[in-house]
Amino acid sequence: MGIKVDPKKCVSCMACEMACGYHRDDGFALLSSCIMVTRGREKRDYSGVVLKEEENLVIARPEGLEIRKLGSGVEAEQGKGKEDASAKPLLLREPCDLCSDRKEGPLCLQFCPVNAISMD
Repeated sequence: MGIKVDPKKCVSCMACEMACGYHRDDGFALLSSCIMVTRGREKRDYSGVVLKEEENLVIARPEGLEIRKLGSGVEAEQGKGKEDASAKPLLLREPCDLCSDRKEGPLCLQFCPVNAISMD
């Protein structure tokens, strides 16, 4: 069971990122968040969502879902060629624990205004 992101619904409001940062630091600290909204440089209004899990980076883009195994060396290639290096800071953060200390479940689900985030 984990978090599922529908990037076609995402409007890049960053509410999930703010909620996660708030949950982890009791303040709106985006650098503490384990979920991050990324924006494309080449396409206008193009964005994706990156989620750090215990062993994976889950990258949800409009064209599909990509899962990169952490420690495989693949994530180190980000920033080369067409890739955007914006997910690199995410590698230093704690992985998502599904807000295990909250009986209501993950805070990002509650704050997404367009229901782009759900549990699978």
